[in-house]
Amino acid sequence: MPTCPPARGRLPGFRVLVLVLVAAAMSGCNGKPVNTPPENLVGKPWANVGEIAPARDGDTDATAGLSAVFAGGQPPVVPGRPLNILIMSGGGKYGAFTAGAINGWTASGTRPQFDIATGISSGAITATLAFLGPKYDHRLTANFTALKRSDLYSFQIVRGLISGTGFMSADPLEQLLARNIDDEFLRDLRAAHNEGRRLYVGTGNILTNRFTVWDLGAIACSGNPDAPLLIRKVLLASCSVPGAVRPIEIDIEVNGVHYKELHSDAGNHAQAFVRSPNGIPPGSTAWVLSAGKIYRDPIHDNPRILRLMGGAVSNALYALFRSDLQKLYGLCAVTKMNYRLLALPDDFVGHASSFAFDPAELLRLYWIGYQLTAGNAQWRDTPPDTQPGEAVPPRTGTRFEYRP
Repeated sequence: MPTCPPARGRLPGFRVLVLVLVAAAMSGCNGKPVNTPPENLVGKPWANVGEIAPARDGDTDATAGLSAVFAGGQPPVVPGRPLNILIMSGGGKYGAFTAGAINGWTASGTRPQFDIATGISSGAITATLAFLGPKYDHRLTANFTALKRSDLYSFQIVRGLISGTGFMSADPLEQLLARNIDDEFLRDLRAAHNEGRRLYVGTGNILTNRFTVWDLGAIACSGNPDAPLLIRKVLLASCSVPGAVRPIEIDIEVNGVHYKELHSDAGNHAQAFVRSPNGIPPGSTAWVLSAGKIYRDPIHDNPRILRLMGGAVSNALYALFRSDLQKLYGLCAVTKMNYRLLALPDDFVGHASSFAFDPAELLRLYWIGYQLTAGNAQWRDTPPDTQPGEAVPPRTGTRFEYRP
């Protein structure tokens, strides 16, 4: 399976931004009505038909545990064996780094079997293949080191101007997913789910502006003849940047009534998330692989208007990523789970856009990740903004000195 567009990082290039602004000006605020669920149902806890208990939300568990501590008690302890939880962020072409890290981890002989895997954007693809085990390592290598933008998206400017939903189509990516989600893939996904393991992928519902989590293993095991198509749509939606790539239509049913949803990349809703079927037992480990850096690179020239606008969005996504990692650290504290984070090194210098799929650069990213985990990987055990030099003290003037 291929990589996908950025959930965090620099936005598409100058021309794409100009086209987006032109489309916004031409389309105005009114669009064609969509048969979406009524507002009184939006945000309510919809239960899957036939489901006994929903998956546990990591943010909710963290809040419940912290509330118990604030009340002078102890967080609840979930029984069971420790779990290995893989958490993948998005990052467009930088998914090549995490693909290399997964394969290097296999080569080291220390890679665990993941009981739970979660993914956003390109991390949805990487998490899926990593969840299915080393058997799929060759697909990680093949699909993350030799991509071109045309392998994923095609420009459809006129249609984009007319529809106002995106200047690019993900049809090439859909064809790649269709070839990869074959009978063997589905068998392995069903087997993993039946063992009690879980694969969760996040998308963004662009009509309700809500984050949506999909249990791909449960979908595969549903017996629904359209299950392979829905899995493909979810992964495709996770890779469709709002405004740049047309969203993916998904038909749903609520209380017997049929509705239509539009889903895209969820990177503006979450950058890293945790779900679990029954909670997280003590001694578990959260393995976070970041398809990108923790902090955005500085710029070295005088920025212009469009670059300032794109930079502001990128800064917000980076901040959201760091905030999500802080929340995850709180979950680790109350569940007595180990926290591990590996990100692209700060000294990596690449092309400006995470849409710029240069095979030579992809291969370089891949081998950086591979070498980090094939040897003695230095996983970070604290969240961002907590190590020396990361939390900048308030300024009391304009004269400074550096103190190592």
